[in-house]
Amino acid sequence: MEYTVDIYNLSSRFYQDYPHAAYPEIVVKKDRPYSCLLIEYMDDLFICIPFRSHVRHRYAYHFKTSVRSKQSRSGLDYSKMVLIQNTEYLDIQTPAVVDQDEYKEVMQNLPRIVKEAYAYLSDYKDDLRGVRKLHPKEWQRRYAMSTLPYFDQLLNT
Repeated sequence: MEYTVDIYNLSSRFYQDYPHAAYPEIVVKKDRPYSCLLIEYMDDLFICIPFRSHVRHRYAYHFKTSVRSKQSRSGLDYSKMVLIQNTEYLDIQTPAVVDQDEYKEVMQNLPRIVKEAYAYLSDYKDDLRGVRKLHPKEWQRRYAMSTLPYFDQLLNT
């Protein structure tokens, strides 16, 4: 499987177009951007998975070797991924800052992370399109607190 990855922050333009009041599941911290692992999904669509300090569910890659992961359950949260088509949604001016040990762990586990992120998105997309419907309780467990419903229009094309 071929893919392109990088680490970015989301731009202020993204947060203007997706305000917290209308999109409450999109992670936002006052005065601090969330750094995201950006994965090319299709030619014009990217998955942006946020690095989070506390991830308490299984729909994430949980860091195991970082200092931060030993104090809290840090990880890449698939349930809070956002889909990006507009490159103006990426802050290319401000470098994204992540813990070096977490960055190293991401690079070492990149095939697994990409596979898990694609699977999480693919299961949602299959349910959305009626290809393989999830049981309502399973859908609730996986996607009730997810950001993916905000991007149904992108996924239905």
